[in-house]
Amino acid sequence: MNNRKKSLKIFLFGILSQVVTLLLGIVIPRLVIVSYGSEVNGLLSSIRQIFVYVALLEAGIGTAALQAMYAPIAGNDYKRASQIMSATDRYFKRTGILYGIAVAALAFLYPVVVRVELNYWTVVAIILLQGTSGVIKYFFQGKITILLRVDGKSYITTNATTIVNVATHVVQIILLLSGFDVLTVQSVYFVINLAQMIYLMRYVKKNYTWLDLHAEPDFTALKQSKYVIIHQISGLIFNNTDVILLTAFCDLKVVSVYSLYSMIFGCVANVIDTVCSSVEFILGQAFNSDRKRFLQLQEVYETYYLGVSFSLFTITLLLFPPFIRLYTSGIKDINYVDPWLAYLFTALYVLMYARRTSSQIINFSGHFKQTQWRSVLESAINLSVSIFLVTRIGIYGVLIGTIAALLYRTNDVILYTNKKILNRSPWRTYRRWITNLAVMVLLVFWLNRYLSGIKSYVAWVLNAAWVAAVCLVIFFLADSLFDYGSFCFIVRRVKGELASRWKRG
Repeated sequence: MNNRKKSLKIFLFGILSQVVTLLLGIVIPRLVIVSYGSEVNGLLSSIRQIFVYVALLEAGIGTAALQAMYAPIAGNDYKRASQIMSATDRYFKRTGILYGIAVAALAFLYPVVVRVELNYWTVVAIILLQGTSGVIKYFFQGKITILLRVDGKSYITTNATTIVNVATHVVQIILLLSGFDVLTVQSVYFVINLAQMIYLMRYVKKNYTWLDLHAEPDFTALKQSKYVIIHQISGLIFNNTDVILLTAFCDLKVVSVYSLYSMIFGCVANVIDTVCSSVEFILGQAFNSDRKRFLQLQEVYETYYLGVSFSLFTITLLLFPPFIRLYTSGIKDINYVDPWLAYLFTALYVLMYARRTSSQIINFSGHFKQTQWRSVLESAINLSVSIFLVTRIGIYGVLIGTIAALLYRTNDVILYTNKKILNRSPWRTYRRWITNLAVMVLLVFWLNRYLSGIKSYVAWVLNAAWVAAVCLVIFFLADSLFDYGSFCFIVRRVKGELASRWKRG
């Protein structure tokens, strides 16, 4: 299968997965809130975020292995690829035991530290069910995900995850509507996730016959991991500080509000991740084998990636306030409708995801050591500003702290990538940012006046359709106009593809 087909499959299956996950995923939080209250929803969100920290044991190895695997996979050097994967596998197995110990410790300590209305043993059981699933996947699935991703077959993982999500959500919805307790609902996640792991292991065994996990491990290929781990620790602190601080300084109902907003914006971000994944392996292999081709692809990719990112978050900002009013109608234990939160979350996610094109180049080049202190500074800004403000203005404080850190780091990533790695002016990247930001502001100002009277889900869907169409078209036209070279590249590729199909046809 050629790279174009792989890329298309990653994109199409990824979008399908996100749509299905979003449609099913937005149902469960409301059912949890209605059935058990905002505190239980906040508890589940808090536990999920803490497990992200437990997964720190994997820090460094996953990213280092991914970067090391691009060259041997691009050159069909299966012996070296097996040696790298063997080293990766041994690391995962060594640290998997520590992962299990961390899960057990968290299960028994969390209900002691955090005040929860549920009884002690119920909370312990919920944490063990969530954590044990992660431990098993850590042992067996971590290395598989890396291999499929670098080979352009991450759609295999995506499809398996989609099926698991559908099965999990459907069963959980049935159980919630039938009045089962929260522990029974959480048990479903554990059981169904085991099936995903077994499927992926069998797929790799059948389709990667060259893979030898008993090969002599090449630990030198993972030497970057000690630098990557600094980035991973900083990233985990940066991405997950908000929920921890809100749990500590506010209460679980506020965590529930944050998690609901974060879930919706996170689903949009996952769509953008899908766009990245569909071409990431092509760019990574090109960077390590054909730098001239990489630079051509990078220009086009950055132009339209930024357009997609800004357009999706513009659509979200416009449609989120009426949606959250409908979604949380009838819920009285805390107010979920806050227009300022929508603006803050939009600013946060735009800054976080629109820098992705530059961050990827740092990963492709392996500049982890050179940039580690910059990542630490980002987390330090986030922590210090968030802690200072959370006691004063609560949820707004943690969001402002994150945005402050992003303003520094996003600019730093753009400057470093262009000046230190690509040896060029950062102006073309900033020009694209300015273009898309201007379009975003104009569209929000123009379209907001038409969306204030939405009173039903049917009206919301109808408005969402035309708003999405208008935003996507205008962003595409603006980016094509200001980056005409990228537009011409796309036109040539489309004409070439049509011509080749005509000849074959």
